[in-house]
Amino acid sequence: MSNDKKMRLAIVGGGIVGLAFAISLAKCGAQNIEVDIYESASAFGQVGAGMGFWPRIWENMRLLGLEEDLKPLVSSGKPFRYTKGDQPQYLSFGESHSALQTFHRNDILAVFLRHIPTYYRAHFGKRLVSYTDSPDGPVVLEFKDGTTATCDFLVGSDGIKSVVRRTMYERFAASVEDPKEKERLLAFVKPTWTGQYVYRGVISTEDLRKVTPDHPVFDGPLYFAGKNKYFICYPVSNGTGINCGGLVSYPEGNGTLHNEPWVETVSQDEFRAEFPGWSPYVQAVIDLIKAPSKWVINSVIGLPTYFSGRVALIGDAAHAMTPHQASGAAQGVEDGLLLAALLADPLASPATLPHILRAYDHVRRPFSQEILRRSYECGAAYYFQRGAFADVPVPDSASGKIAPESLKALSDHINELLEWTWKTSSDGDRSEALEMFHGFVVSGA
Repeated sequence: MSNDKKMRLAIVGGGIVGLAFAISLAKCGAQNIEVDIYESASAFGQVGAGMGFWPRIWENMRLLGLEEDLKPLVSSGKPFRYTKGDQPQYLSFGESHSALQTFHRNDILAVFLRHIPTYYRAHFGKRLVSYTDSPDGPVVLEFKDGTTATCDFLVGSDGIKSVVRRTMYERFAASVEDPKEKERLLAFVKPTWTGQYVYRGVISTEDLRKVTPDHPVFDGPLYFAGKNKYFICYPVSNGTGINCGGLVSYPEGNGTLHNEPWVETVSQDEFRAEFPGWSPYVQAVIDLIKAPSKWVINSVIGLPTYFSGRVALIGDAAHAMTPHQASGAAQGVEDGLLLAALLADPLASPATLPHILRAYDHVRRPFSQEILRRSYECGAAYYFQRGAFADVPVPDSASGKIAPESLKALSDHINELLEWTWKTSSDGDRSEALEMFHGFVVSGA
């Protein structure tokens, strides 16, 4: 940043994405920026258990200087295997063409925290309720505890329930007269339901080995696919635990609003009832999850912009997606890394911030929304809702009445949807954004 006066940057949300953005600012050399991180909880923490890094995001971890700290924490570095789980017989029909490095989220968080510069300021118990971005003053943040703060640039990494997104789009809606356009903009305030749930739990590897010593998860991560449902298992916590998820799809619910709570503890019987007749390997895992949590899978789809004025959205606040490609957090990390590269550029200054945000939005919005689409489609494939499987009834799938060539085609389709995770790099995106930013500055457009 070229201006001698430091830009005051506020990051609202101190989860994986917010912290990765903070690290990116430091690693990219954005020296002339004062950083304040506002977190609603009493300490940095992370909801959820398992998390995976494909080669594309692993490259970014290397760029941020995190690779060596993360390597010892990898629980599995093997490809995902695709198996058919809605029948008693174990049937494998393919695997991903690259490995997924799996971790426990808390392990990743601990590494990230060690790399946050000590001169960045963290503020806890700060739940944002609104902000004001006036042309003749700083951005003003208002918190639930009655306090306020100011900044020159606000970045909302406050997740799927983002107050920053809500405030931004409510103000967009208030600025237009046309009722239909107002309604369209207000529809982006709340996330929509995908028609899907996930039952989650983490079990002890030792406990599973005692009851099912031949369980295939001991050889690496795998999916058990079935009609309108699938099950996922992979090692975490250096292999001492296994992260498990049972996903259920009700396509008719896609695009509707789901009442809260979006996360609740349910009975083991409810979880078990969703997967009757499934593989004994699935049943063995369910039997060990005594208090499963049930999560509503919501999404934030098709935002027309990721910024307004001096305010930007990153991560789930901008593009919360389904978990079917294990890429939601990774896309948030890419948001922050690209934005940090722009802010660290010699031409960056408070005066050129509008150009920075235009370049960020132009590059990151279409890419992240394409990954959101691919993730949804990948889920539809695991749910046997596409291609030759679309019209197959549940009983026919469960009885094994599916041709082997159809399963091979499904595996190929899944890998086509996933290939960006191992065939592409985010380096080109950052170069494109920087070139675009320079063009905006030179032209004054």
